[in-house]
Amino acid sequence: MISEIFLLQNPWRDQEDYSFNLRTREIFRTLIDNMSNELILGLVGSRQVGKSSLLWLLIEDLLKSGISDKDIFYFNLDDMQLHSLFSAIPEFIQFLGNDDRRKYVFIDEIQRLNSPGLFLKEVFDLKRNIKTIYSGSSQLEIKAKTKEHLVGRSRVFTINRLSFNEYVDFAGPITKQDALNNILLFGSYPAIAKEPQSIDKKLRIKDIYQAYVQKDLVDFINLKDIDIYNKFLIKIAMQSGDLLNVNSISNSMRVSRLKIEEFLNILEQTFICKRIYPFHKNYSKEITKTPKLYFLDLGLRNFILNNFNDLSLRTDKGSLFENFCLTEILSEDYYSMKKVNFWRTINKTEIDFIVHSEGKINAIEIKWSNSKRPRSFSSIESLYPEINTELVTTAKYLM
Repeated sequence: MISEIFLLQNPWRDQEDYSFNLRTREIFRTLIDNMSNELILGLVGSRQVGKSSLLWLLIEDLLKSGISDKDIFYFNLDDMQLHSLFSAIPEFIQFLGNDDRRKYVFIDEIQRLNSPGLFLKEVFDLKRNIKTIYSGSSQLEIKAKTKEHLVGRSRVFTINRLSFNEYVDFAGPITKQDALNNILLFGSYPAIAKEPQSIDKKLRIKDIYQAYVQKDLVDFINLKDIDIYNKFLIKIAMQSGDLLNVNSISNSMRVSRLKIEEFLNILEQTFICKRIYPFHKNYSKEITKTPKLYFLDLGLRNFILNNFNDLSLRTDKGSLFENFCLTEILSEDYYSMKKVNFWRTINKTEIDFIVHSEGKINAIEIKWSNSKRPRSFSSIESLYPEINTELVTTAKYLM
């Protein structure tokens, strides 16, 4: 049975000139650059962002480079019948073959295993000529199940939803204006980019929300009261881009602060939201603790609020664009080396993003259309003359 399932999941083995028919991603070249080292390669990110497609693109690249299909092994662990193959290392190695040729092992949705970290460690420590590449959709489950096993043995990449340029490619032919409008309203999951009609985009978002956003939380912490969770999501969606007052949310919902923090942690670790924290050096007038929260997909945020109104009718388009710009910053950070903060004083002088990268610090202010230099630049420059300033408007993406 395992051999039959394996062949179904590896169609290039018995179909000559198999067509993958997949669009590439901007991170793909970076992944290729990491295929020749000995490290385990990990791809993590929200469900439906294209991790499986990237695994298949890597397989396609190997085949084009002359690697035999007999040395490439793909396992999608959503099929529970494959799990028995991963329960005993000797049997797994025997399945791969005992010759000395380099083997490429792709494991999709590795968090389905009970002990994925231990499995990967044991295979790695055998020092056989095996390159392992895995994907996982829940950082919570992966961290809980790998712990210290992969320290020094792996390199992990976060796969984001589509960047603006990728969206234009996936949704094409499309104007840059329409692409930006679509992202701000419907988000940038690959499947949503490919849907030409607004109603189909909304239905896709609904499916993703119900199948994954709710499911991850319910499954992982065994949540019983879905109504509390849904109310919590509405609260934070309304605060997206603003200072996150956990005590206020806790009091208004009559839910413990600890539970709210737990919800937030789940959303971050399942790649739904991200908190960013203040940049400060203990000047008396700087905010030092309270974070801001952003959604990593605006389609999910708008679905939670049941608001897909046209941008011309919305009062929050500036906030949506600010949120979008954060996702663009993150999409360019393949090795997760950038640190993103914001800057705010007690008198509410604020700069949206402070980005630390390669020894430089950039202060980035986001405006929908106003290209006038913000006064906040002078304020931060007086305290931090080493900081570079940048104003970003929609014109950057429409040129």
